[in-house]
Amino acid sequence: MAAAGARSSFVPDAGARGWAEVAARAGKVGGARVEDAWPRTRRPLPWLFAGFLAVIFLVPIKAIHLKVQLPVSSDFDRFFVAAIVATWAIGGLIGRGETVVRLRPRGWAAGMSAFVFVAVASIAVNVDRITNLGEWDLVQKRVALLVALVAVFAVVTLSLRVAELRPFAVLIAVLAVVTALGTVYEKKSGYNVFYAGAAAVLAPVASVDPAPTEADPDLNQGRPLITGPTKHPLSVTSILGMALPFAVVLAAVAFDPRRRLLWALAACTIVAGALITQRKSGLVIPAFALLALFMLRPRLLLRLAPYGIAALALAVAIAPGAFSSFQELGRADSQASIEGRTADYPAIVPDLLSNPLLGRGYGTLDPSRVDTDRIFDNEYLGEALQVGGLGLIAFLALIVTPLFVVRSVLRSDSPLRGPPALAAAASCVAFGVAAALYDILSFPQAPYLFLFVAAMCTCAASAEVSTGRRALPVPKGRSELVKA
Repeated sequence: MAAAGARSSFVPDAGARGWAEVAARAGKVGGARVEDAWPRTRRPLPWLFAGFLAVIFLVPIKAIHLKVQLPVSSDFDRFFVAAIVATWAIGGLIGRGETVVRLRPRGWAAGMSAFVFVAVASIAVNVDRITNLGEWDLVQKRVALLVALVAVFAVVTLSLRVAELRPFAVLIAVLAVVTALGTVYEKKSGYNVFYAGAAAVLAPVASVDPAPTEADPDLNQGRPLITGPTKHPLSVTSILGMALPFAVVLAAVAFDPRRRLLWALAACTIVAGALITQRKSGLVIPAFALLALFMLRPRLLLRLAPYGIAALALAVAIAPGAFSSFQELGRADSQASIEGRTADYPAIVPDLLSNPLLGRGYGTLDPSRVDTDRIFDNEYLGEALQVGGLGLIAFLALIVTPLFVVRSVLRSDSPLRGPPALAAAASCVAFGVAAALYDILSFPQAPYLFLFVAAMCTCAASAEVSTGRRALPVPKGRSELVKA
């Protein structure tokens, strides 16, 4: 492996020899090797992380209603988050012999901390207004989701190991392929396998809403309603667009041509799944994800140019109607949608001037109340209205902080850090773009995935040291844990 801190290309994948040999070769110091990393571990937390990612990509979270009455939110995802937090807490109590110490970069939680602080402050200064308008139920639900998001980000950041970054990158790409294939099948058949599967599996403990799928465009103002495991087409295009960089980077760093072709095929399938929804976001979000990769590592992406051309042809073969998203840009109803979004910009000015710093209170904007609330289809405008100028700045900081933290390892020679860091950074950019297209925090899958990849960015830029173990030098003086 190249010297620490060098700014050269990634170490290629081992091809047929597999990731285990690459990790061992990258982690060796005098015969030492990386151990106890997912999926070769008995630690419960990484397996819960993997299950949580599967829930994000395969389960219609918003459509599940548990058949129990609880004093707290009974949303399906909250139970999974609670299990993750409880497992982490119990492990901290009984695992005092754990010798791993993670040295995270400065400011890794600055964006999240700032956003949470401003959100709470906006509610505190608007207590009278929220009470008079009877908005506490709505606020409590949004705050509960925010707490769940914070919990996922904190536990993953504190627990994920550097040697686990690439396996989780592979998992994200594979799950996205499954989601994309299910979405393509949904468009072709009108049958939503995600909703049907959830209803069959969870029937004893929960009810599942009918799938909102409308594959016949005549029933939906000329456009089909293809949602995959989410509640809205924009949400499924978001998680697919955010997962695309992982498949592309895995293809770029693969040494074996067959493996590179396999990952290129996966990337093509993800793009087809996003485009099949026939929404502008299905084109825009993946395009910006690829643009982010190109801006960060242009030579790496150019290496895939021949595969990209072949992938486009294959995408047409898999889903001939997928590229109707291009036609959507010129449709009359699509133009009306754009005009409706831009009309919100001047309309929000009076509200912003009345509460310029902290807004009307976090969580007081309900996208489902179209008769009383202005729906912006833009999370940035929504945050400006709810938490004011300070909250908008904090929300931007939340998105930018992972990019700032991971910048030192984006060109790392280490296959443990460099490729996953690059893919996670581009995924954060895709989330930032998606936030401008709809009220993204109202649908849990994309925010959950964003905070997971943000935690991956922090982990990639962190050092791991341990009593009785030696550390590998990595860029910027950080260290990588290996067993002595």
